[in-house]
Amino acid sequence: MSRGWKKWLAVAAVAGTSPAALGATLVEPRLRVSLEERYDDDFRLNPVVAPDAPTGGALGTTPTGQLMSKVTPRVGLDVKDRTLKLESFYAADLLMRHGSGTVTLDHRAGLTVRKLLSRRLRVEASGSIFRVTDPRSLPRESVARTNQPVLYGASKLSVTNRVSRRVDVAAGYAFEGVRVLTSGSVAGFVHTPYLETWVRTAPRLWLGAEYRYQAFLYGDSMDQAHGIFGALRYRLSRNTTATLRGGPVSFLGQDGTRGWMPRVKLEVLHERGTFDMGLILGHDLVGASGFANTLWADYAGLTFNKHFSQRAQMFAAASFFRNGRAPGEDAFRWNVGTNVSQGYTLSAGFEFEVNRYVSVQAAVDRIAQVGMGDAAADVNLSRNVAALRLHMTAW
Repeated sequence: MSRGWKKWLAVAAVAGTSPAALGATLVEPRLRVSLEERYDDDFRLNPVVAPDAPTGGALGTTPTGQLMSKVTPRVGLDVKDRTLKLESFYAADLLMRHGSGTVTLDHRAGLTVRKLLSRRLRVEASGSIFRVTDPRSLPRESVARTNQPVLYGASKLSVTNRVSRRVDVAAGYAFEGVRVLTSGSVAGFVHTPYLETWVRTAPRLWLGAEYRYQAFLYGDSMDQAHGIFGALRYRLSRNTTATLRGGPVSFLGQDGTRGWMPRVKLEVLHERGTFDMGLILGHDLVGASGFANTLWADYAGLTFNKHFSQRAQMFAAASFFRNGRAPGEDAFRWNVGTNVSQGYTLSAGFEFEVNRYVSVQAAVDRIAQVGMGDAAADVNLSRNVAALRLHMTAW
């Protein structure tokens, strides 16, 4: 697009504002097209075997690999000024399987907004929605373990007030929802309002407290949970920060199930020029899974990015999850047979930026369902993916 088009779009986006506001607002349209060629052990290509077959159904079959081509146009609009930062996007994933000849189309969209209402008060909001035929492309593992299309959405709203130089108070609300797009499926939702406060007690140390309520809905069933947590945030170094949360959760199921369970969450974030790393570990209650209402979950994730130059970087990630019936059935036993589902993902890749408009990427992924007992019927959830991608940015 020419600069004239971008200027026209900027003027249209802020029409009706004063000349001063117009001059201070930056509107940037985005367009990127990605081309991908991959080899994929796609579990949806496995032959369907009767559940009473000697192998135990399709879960015992060998994945069928195919070469696939993927085209992803992505458009977005960013708006920025002194007090506002808004980023939005929509992407369509067109996947063509060369072996079977099948074609699928997935949709993704997202929006994040950060607004400073005053020197002390800020509002942050985010939302995303996914309509995908491959549930492993969703941003949360163990969601909707099925071979049917899935509709998934998540959003968050928070308001933070800096009461003083040392005290922040925040209120927020988070939402998750999922539905398997097949006849007879039941939608699942999680509503999570919360209140928290942080107090800076030392130059590197913040102490916090949080109250959280959770409402888990799955069809006509509604479970509830209340949690009170302590929190600690410590700057280990100039570039590394660790945050630890923990406390008891009281669970009440609609079927009369009651119980207590611990919630623990550790996050470590390191950002330093050419090297970024993130670590997360936790144990909590989750919902909106597509196949049950409330589950306990263990989760772990590790990501890092290493820049060798301004153009070349390497990235890698690993994640693991376990979950079972809430509030804690077999949560602290390892060999639990069919009572617990668990899986992991490993990925690594290399990216080279040819120029500001073109980059190439090579990546490999290993996705596996370790515990098969609670997996969806007729689906093999183990996959290997090797991909080559070309990203072209128009603006």
